[in-house]
Amino acid sequence: MEKISSISTALKTIFLTLSFSLPGYAKIDLPSLTNYLPEGASTGIIAKNLNQDQIIADYHSSTFMLPASTQKVFTAVAAKLVLGDDFKFDTALLTNGKIQNGLLEGNLIVRFTGDPDLTSGQLYSLLAELKKQGINKINGDLILDTSVFSSHDRGVGWIWNDLTMCFNSPPSAANIDNNCFYAELDANQAPGETVKINVPVQFPIQVFGQVYVADSRESPYCQLDVVVHDNNRYQVKGCLARQAKPFGLSFAVQDPDAYAAAIIQRQLKRLGIEFNGKVLQPQKPQQGQLLAQHFSKPLPDLLKKMMKKSDNQIADSLFRAIAYHYYKRPASFQLGTLAVKSVLQKQGIKFGNSILADGSGLSRHNLVAPKTMLSILEYIAKNEDKLHLMETFPIAGVDGTISGRGGLINPPLVKNVIAKTGSLKGVYNLAGFMTNARGEKIAFVQFINGYSTGELENKTKRAPLVQFESELYNQLYREE
Repeated sequence: MEKISSISTALKTIFLTLSFSLPGYAKIDLPSLTNYLPEGASTGIIAKNLNQDQIIADYHSSTFMLPASTQKVFTAVAAKLVLGDDFKFDTALLTNGKIQNGLLEGNLIVRFTGDPDLTSGQLYSLLAELKKQGINKINGDLILDTSVFSSHDRGVGWIWNDLTMCFNSPPSAANIDNNCFYAELDANQAPGETVKINVPVQFPIQVFGQVYVADSRESPYCQLDVVVHDNNRYQVKGCLARQAKPFGLSFAVQDPDAYAAAIIQRQLKRLGIEFNGKVLQPQKPQQGQLLAQHFSKPLPDLLKKMMKKSDNQIADSLFRAIAYHYYKRPASFQLGTLAVKSVLQKQGIKFGNSILADGSGLSRHNLVAPKTMLSILEYIAKNEDKLHLMETFPIAGVDGTISGRGGLINPPLVKNVIAKTGSLKGVYNLAGFMTNARGEKIAFVQFINGYSTGELENKTKRAPLVQFESELYNQLYREE
């Protein structure tokens, strides 16, 4: 028995020696870790020790999956390379006429270039410059120049029933207050009575409804639906339980150009500038004498907000701005795809059969493999002295979209993991960096698609994800 035992011990020693001489990714049992996830989930993972230039984890890393908002990493790098840190969106007032005795004899041209952070207050301040120049009346037309962008203001593959929601607001050339507004619903009425809908006066929008207050038996089955009509008119249908206090519902503006024109006309009236002309929107760029100009924050600030808060409008405005500046022509989403791929492929990023339908990751047409996402992370790490993009990534337990990520908020992961999140229905992705126990930089990509806890969704939705991520990233941290 002792001889057999000693042989067994020797075999174990040989096995362990061989195990630790295999490539790094053999040390992390990824198939076992995926057992933490709900049945039916699809997972693709890849991690690389950048100091050792060695893959330490690899599981289905060539499989195409929905990248969701990790797609913004591609957009960020392309924006840095094409637009540069000095880039700013501008909104300008021009005229092809003359100013004389308080009269602007000619057209007022308002040129929009897709500023995703432009507010109605900033637009008012811009128009107020006309008043400072002594203009009290415009004897001409209002011309909206939105020629920098072309075709649809939403990407292909955006879900139709999300289009009225503000995270899906169209990232158009004319983008005011994120192209989002809200209405208040007052349901403090007896069952059967109609819910009152109030739209704050600052929004040139119509919201009307057929919503009634349901009794306790019917309210669990109530649903609110929004039907969009032309000219930014919204119809709310359905029922809801009685509410003691009014509550707000946010909606995405459906016709940004009409919305911008209405706001401009209201603000001119408020400023005491008379205008009785037409609103025109020619397809070609307009030229004229510059009267006033507003600039957005510079690109580094926009990218930090885009990455930390996963701002879709900044991402898709930049996506088409990249194409506009790269190809010197009006930019569609399709042109954005060509531009971003072309720019990054020149840096050695191999997309193969990947699909990039937008800059934000909202589209369900996007398809990217984890290993492709890893390649852009490697590019960032190698060129960080010029790109300065790592500082834009959310920090676990500190800020952005992973400030409260359950599996990453405890040591040694908290403040150590920086990652761009990617979330859609059934999608939980991460792409970023961490420092391991030896002080070495690890780049990692986690794609989880098809995640569902079924009937327990409301109670235990994130519990399996927390377990999985905690175990995975602790093992990556300890990997030797």
